[in-house]
Amino acid sequence: MKRTLLSSLCLLLGISSAMAQGGTWVSQATGFPNTSTGVFNISVVDQNVVWISSYDGSGSALNIRDYSVTIDGGATWIPGVVPAPAGYAWSQIFGLNDQVAWAVMYNATAGSGGGIWKTTDGGVTWNQQGTGQIFSTAGVSFPNVVHFWDANNGFCMGDPVASEFELYTTSNGGATWTAVPGANIPAPLSGEYGIVDHYDVKGDTVWFDTNKGRVYRSIDRGLNWTVATTGITVPANNAIDVVFWNSTSGLARLFNGTTGAQTVRKTIDGGATWTAFTPVGNMLGNDIKYVPGTSSRLVSTGANTTYTTGSSYSDDGGQNWTDIEIGTQRTALGIHDINTMWTGGFTTSPSTDGIYKYQTLAQINCGDAAIQSGVGSAPDLTICFGDTLFFSTSGAVPPNQGTTYGFSILVSTVDISGNPNPLGTPGVVGGSGVNYPAPATINTTLINDGTIFQAGVYYFTPVVYGNATGTGNVTALTLDPGCTYTGTSVMVTLYAAGDPNCNTGIIENGSNANVNAYFSAEMLQLNIVSSVSEKTNVEILDISGKVVYRESLKIYSGTNTHTIDVQSLSTGAYSVRITGNSINAVQKVVKM
Repeated sequence: MKRTLLSSLCLLLGISSAMAQGGTWVSQATGFPNTSTGVFNISVVDQNVVWISSYDGSGSALNIRDYSVTIDGGATWIPGVVPAPAGYAWSQIFGLNDQVAWAVMYNATAGSGGGIWKTTDGGVTWNQQGTGQIFSTAGVSFPNVVHFWDANNGFCMGDPVASEFELYTTSNGGATWTAVPGANIPAPLSGEYGIVDHYDVKGDTVWFDTNKGRVYRSIDRGLNWTVATTGITVPANNAIDVVFWNSTSGLARLFNGTTGAQTVRKTIDGGATWTAFTPVGNMLGNDIKYVPGTSSRLVSTGANTTYTTGSSYSDDGGQNWTDIEIGTQRTALGIHDINTMWTGGFTTSPSTDGIYKYQTLAQINCGDAAIQSGVGSAPDLTICFGDTLFFSTSGAVPPNQGTTYGFSILVSTVDISGNPNPLGTPGVVGGSGVNYPAPATINTTLINDGTIFQAGVYYFTPVVYGNATGTGNVTALTLDPGCTYTGTSVMVTLYAAGDPNCNTGIIENGSNANVNAYFSAEMLQLNIVSSVSEKTNVEILDISGKVVYRESLKIYSGTNTHTIDVQSLSTGAYSVRITGNSINAVQKVVKM
């Protein structure tokens, strides 16, 4: 049989440069109450204090005002909502310390207007600043950016009003704002405007970019401005980014969200002139930030699923890029130093994820006593046609020696337990991508529909390895037997359609209930027939095996009906799993 990539682990293909970089992104819980809430921007104060703003990543284009703050390096995040009017959305959040922060909001409903809110008590209360004085021109004003150098001195920027960008400075923490004289600001081009959260600061120098590919610069904290063109033509609904690593050297780039093309310019005179260059490697298109304390290290992220997602870094000002990991959506960046940085994602549970902190990894060499292949298990070892196999591995600790290393799952037609050269076994028929480091628990799903594996007996085996060569899924690698640790195989039987062993329906082995699940409009309808009464867990899993919904449900002996609101779930295949002390029922469902 042709060796097949196990489809349920397609998201685990990040093999190249979590290793080269010596670190990885570790999940933290934003606390955002709504699933699919994305992280819009990240304001890092120091190693412990970080403020983040939000946006609706569900595709429903909701306007949300949620924020979250951590004061312990991300171990806990405290969410809240800025009390701006309904229909307002984030332009930017800026944190000064654990108590003081500013929120820039725009009126998304009207398409113009907005303001700045400040908290001095860690987000317990927020008060609008400059009400009726800043960003108050009806039908025109649009706030984009705020920045403070200390508790008193700051500036803010909005789109042009009366033929000048709306710029203000303050020397008292925003209690009052002074308009920058129009004579100090180069006139905008026709139709030119700024971009929310698009600016950079080095010392007293400030830059912000526009939709016309121009870059404004002030060397005196926003009082006097010059402007220069990068030579980049910006298509509609796109924007350039600017990033500087000192007061003179930086780059501007356009990631075209329609074509995926990158256009890049660099400057060595603070942005007065720009020259074209072509990066090598994956300079990703969502966010780009400088790493303080380095000469010119940059980090980029990608969230556009049509093109490359993930994260990467450059040690030479953006000329050459190395992947940190590829295949996971990464949104905003916030960086304190080379070992302390965060990137955004999307919340699937307020208690588990949505924001990710960079973690430097300790070196684990081949032969290290800490290396563990992990223990694999499946709640049901016989899978009827149309049902879903759930396979979990815990305790895996791979080495990180050599070019390619990590954790994978192998599928074979023979038991390969403990085999130091499992790919040399003829019975290997598939495998997952490479995962490093291995999470505490790795969940894998496989729908038994005959498209990946035909009916038969298979062995699912965890394996960790170092000193491997090659790229792609594990079956495409060349493993080093001296640095390969194969775990104990778990035998699973996949039944064909109509197999008499499955004529009892979808009742699983050892289970006292069956379930009939189907989508109706934006609701998931469950009909559960049980021979016992007990408390159960109801879970919905996506095709990658990630739990996207979970609740507790008391099941009674007899027929039970239950409805779940699934508006937040996108179209696609899911599995419904109901588990209890004596109940273990699973069914595949498809949301159209």
